[in-house]
Amino acid sequence: MLEQSLFFRTKKFILVLGIAFAFVYCLLPLLTNSIGILNRMSLFLEETGIDPTRYYYTDVDQVIESEQHLQTVLYDK
Repeated sequence: MLEQSLFFRTKKFILVLGIAFAFVYCLLPLLTNSIGILNRMSLFLEETGIDPTRYYYTDVDQVIESEQHLQTVLYDK
C-alpha cells in the first residue's frame, strides 16, 4: 500500500472528525426529538436528574431495583 502524504491524511482525519461531530451533535438530537419514545426517554432522564454519560448510578433507586431483578432472574435458574 502506498503511503499518503501528511496533508491528505490530515485532510481525511478532519473530514472524518467533522462527520462524527455532525452525527453526534446534529443527527442524533434530531432523531431524539423526532421519535416519540426517544423524546419521552430524554425528558424522563432530564426530569429525574439522571446523567446518562455517567457509568455508575449507585445513588439512583431504579438501578438498585434493576440489579436486584437481574440477579434474581439470572441466579434463580
